[in-house]
Amino acid sequence: MDYSAALSFAFRDKEWLRKLAIGGFLTFFCFISGVFLIGYYVEVLRCCLTDETQKLPEWSDVGKLFVDGVLGSIIILIYFLAIGGLCALAIVTLSTSPEIPTLEMVLGIIAVSLMTLFSMMIFINIGLLQFAQTNNFGAAFNLVEILSVFKKYFQDLLGITTFVLILQAILLCAGMGILSPFTMFWGWLVQAHLFTQSYKKEQQVVLAAATT
Repeated sequence: MDYSAALSFAFRDKEWLRKLAIGGFLTFFCFISGVFLIGYYVEVLRCCLTDETQKLPEWSDVGKLFVDGVLGSIIILIYFLAIGGLCALAIVTLSTSPEIPTLEMVLGIIAVSLMTLFSMMIFINIGLLQFAQTNNFGAAFNLVEILSVFKKYFQDLLGITTFVLILQAILLCAGMGILSPFTMFWGWLVQAHLFTQSYKKEQQVVLAAATT
């Protein structure tokens, strides 16, 4: 993984300050503007997929951002409910089993919660990448391709997720409240770039296989 490229690509755009300022402002009011933020995130994924990382997407096509945001929100919600439901079931099973000692139960619940967090981030991002690449809502749930990427590049995806979670925690603290939406928005751009790097590895393998 090229972490330095992910950290710096947003600043290659000559108008990065304006675009990050808009993103940060919308992040500050994310309860209202969340759909547009997700739509922009999908557009960033598209740019990274096509190697157009010298310039961030514009905010001008509000209609497209809204449509992509609505569809992206539904994708996120479906994965959240599916993975979260499995997590809840596992936690209920652990907490209601009389044979499991308290310490082991607590450690088990922590382990399940961490696995759920990592799984959500990975599956949601791969699903959004599938959607961004094909403009097909159903492609976000093509589990054959998603699981193929997951299995082949699990180590990369685990490293990316760990890096992103640590980065976002640092940015949240570094923003000191008022600036946090702006720093965290940049963190989402870094996240998009990193997940796209891993996803493109699989696409290159598929393309190479198709041409032989």
